[in-house]
Amino acid sequence: MYLHSLVNTDGLAGRLPPIIIKHQLYNVMTNRTLVDKQVNELRDTKEIKLLNLGTRPDEFSIVFTKDYVEHVNKHLSDKPIIKRFLSSVVEKTNSVSVDKQMLVEHLEFKDEEITELVNGGVLNVRDFGSWWIALPGAGFFIRHFTKGRDAILRTIRNSKYKQILLRDLETKDLKATKTLGMKYHIEEILGSGAVTKIDTTSGLMLRIDR
Repeated sequence: MYLHSLVNTDGLAGRLPPIIIKHQLYNVMTNRTLVDKQVNELRDTKEIKLLNLGTRPDEFSIVFTKDYVEHVNKHLSDKPIIKRFLSSVVEKTNSVSVDKQMLVEHLEFKDEEITELVNGGVLNVRDFGSWWIALPGAGFFIRHFTKGRDAILRTIRNSKYKQILLRDLETKDLKATKTLGMKYHIEEILGSGAVTKIDTTSGLMLRIDR
C-alpha cells in the first residue's frame, strides 16, 4: 500500500507498527465512498484494525492486524490475559470499541482483567462501561503527529496570503516532521481538508482559508 510506504519506520525506531490516518486515503482516492467501502471490506476480513488513538474524537487510524498483534506480543508477551484479548477480540471482531456486556457477559473477562487490559494499553476508556481498542505506546505517535501537523499548518499560515506551493513546502526543513516524515504529514493535511488545493501554472498550491 502506497501510504504504508510513507511511514518513516526509522523514525518510529521499532516503537510502533506503521500507522495510517484514515483520511490520508481520501487524498489518494478522491471517491470517499469507495475508500470507506474498501476500508470496511478490509475490516470485515480482519486484515486491518480501525483505531481511535485520541488524535481527535472523530479521527480514526488504520493498523494492519498482523502488525498490531506482533507489536502487542512484542511488548506484552508475558501477560496471558493479553493473548486471550488478542485471540477473542482483536482477531475475531472488527469493532473499534468494546463494552462491558461484551467483555464480561460474552467473553467472560473479569473486572480485574479489564483493568489489566487498560493498564497494558490495549484498552482506553471511551465512556462509562465502554473502551476503545487501543495501541500500546500510541502516545509517542500522537505527540509527533500533532507537532508535525501543527508545524506544517503554521508554516502555511505564516506564508504570504496563507498559501504555499506544494513543491516549496516539501523542501522545508521542519524538525517537527522528522519522525513521521514530511510526506506523511502532507498527505494527512491534504486528506483532512485542513487546506484548500488549487491547481496553478506553477504547480499545486495549498491555502488555509480560515
